[in-house]
Amino acid sequence: MMMTTRSPIPALLCTLLLTFAALPARADLISLSAGGTITTNTSGDSAIPVGTPWTFQLTYDTAAPDLDFLTAGSPDPTFGQFTNTALPPALTFFHYHAGTYDVTIDNPSGFATGSALIVTFTTVHALDINIFAPALFPSLGGKAVSFHADFNAFSSAPIFTSDGLPTNTAIGPASFDQSTVSLLPSNAIVIGDLTSFSLTPVPEPWTAGFGIVGLIFLLARRAPRLPAI
Repeated sequence: MMMTTRSPIPALLCTLLLTFAALPARADLISLSAGGTITTNTSGDSAIPVGTPWTFQLTYDTAAPDLDFLTAGSPDPTFGQFTNTALPPALTFFHYHAGTYDVTIDNPSGFATGSALIVTFTTVHALDINIFAPALFPSLGGKAVSFHADFNAFSSAPIFTSDGLPTNTAIGPASFDQSTVSLLPSNAIVIGDLTSFSLTPVPEPWTAGFGIVGLIFLLARRAPRLPAI
């Protein structure tokens, strides 16, 4: 009796298609990346000497609700406040690196109380970032550390279109008149200047998924047929 052995790739392809079809649509995630060099360090810690390059990446969910009414008393179209105290949470990922100093928060639950994104939409367009995670930030000079960044556009053309979380991928370091990116140990400060800034949409699972499926389909077409037995 003649038997043929079929390649397992078509079956795997079908399984992957069914898997990705069952995935829920992902919220609009934006990755903010920035970098520069350390210009000031008054912490007394040698982990981040002046002149050290630094980078940080932050992923936020633009579907997060504006909680400005908690501070202003009522909704304010010129002020946006986004935290992880509502669903979906605003902050989903954070990473900072400078010299031997490195911290990563890879889950919304890792952001402690006080972590927030603040958007100002008046004659000044500003984005303020405050990150607290005492259990994850390594100490500097024996003191607890938090993260603060503010990006301000005073005289440049308006860069935001509302008090919502920014999505304009054309925004770059030159869009801001003044920027400060800091680690804040108690009674000390580590400041870096800004040389790079970018906003990038995070791909939907469908995009990555179909890329994998496409590769498997290509391999299936090129896979040699097994001889008949």
